[in-house]
Amino acid sequence: MLAFHIGPCRVRIDFSFFALTAFCCIFTGAEGGLACFLAVCIHEAAHIAAMLALGAYPSKAVLSALGCRIETAGQTALTDRGNALVSLAGPGANWLSAALASVLGLSGSAFCGASFALAFAHSLPIEPLDGGLAMRYLLRGIFRADKAERISRIISTLFLVPLSTLGFMVLLHTRYNYSLLALAVYLMLYLVLKWDLSVP
Repeated sequence: MLAFHIGPCRVRIDFSFFALTAFCCIFTGAEGGLACFLAVCIHEAAHIAAMLALGAYPSKAVLSALGCRIETAGQTALTDRGNALVSLAGPGANWLSAALASVLGLSGSAFCGASFALAFAHSLPIEPLDGGLAMRYLLRGIFRADKAERISRIISTLFLVPLSTLGFMVLLHTRYNYSLLALAVYLMLYLVLKWDLSVP
């Protein structure tokens, strides 16, 4: 674990993040590992930039293999719409990065692939992915909090079934690529047991 301060914000990088980076380097090479790292940095930087634009300043950030958990100092409470915008900023930045890479003739690069994968995954309306969190925040603007959560869980489950099937098909086809299936299993455990491995 590595901890340091950037101004008033305490940043902690868990061992799991370094383990994921090493995993990417082993299976995709140094270029693939660097591409994944850059895509993640752009993703999280977009979240923080959106928070700052809305007047919420992070006091603590914990980076792990499952993303970055950011806590604010509490001086500005974001609205549900503000939280939705913050959630969507991450995948939005990755979509933009993938599009720019394609325009520049780098559609086959590892960076473009990593950006697209991160953008696609976090755009899915499945909690606790960014798309799922944004969906719940927007639903809370229409329904009561408990009803919004129930609807969000139902929609998440409906999208999780084909995602799990696709992950299983990818594993059968490639005989080694289990990453999508592992993501689906984690999301299923989160929905059923609230087993959130991203909690510091």
